[in-house]
Amino acid sequence: MIDILKYSFLGLLVLIFQWMLGDIFSIYGSIPSFLVIFIIYVGLTHSQLQAMWLGFVLGFMIDALTGTDMIGISSLALALVGYLSGIFHARIVRIPVIVQYLLYTGFLLVFFILTVMVSHQDSQWATGNIVFLIMLPRTLYTLALLSGIFILLRVGAE
Repeated sequence: MIDILKYSFLGLLVLIFQWMLGDIFSIYGSIPSFLVIFIIYVGLTHSQLQAMWLGFVLGFMIDALTGTDMIGISSLALALVGYLSGIFHARIVRIPVIVQYLLYTGFLLVFFILTVMVSHQDSQWATGNIVFLIMLPRTLYTLALLSGIFILLRVGAE
């Protein structure tokens, strides 16, 4: 019970940080998602169910705070990432490091495909422009931050 409250509080702090200070980390308009990093961390180090529910609630809150037209898409994306990362909960230390980072990239791609592609579906942008100018830079930028954070926290190390 204490664990759930602790990670719920940490999730709220990450949400507030993302909402209020996320633009500070913008590089050429590419903003990383600290929420998805947090949900991947919870899924890999704790339970799949906890990561799914936390992802759903935090995703709904960030959609409500940012006032997007597609409310609930972040909830779906973060809950799905929590589910996928929770599959590897106890097994991540037995997976080779290069495969771990390929998994992290896959988790991020699932999140950004759902959020970016759906939110830009009615825009005048071509799909290739959306992929190469928005989705791929955000994915790589978030992966670089995720890698640094996970190395510091020793996620996936024995």
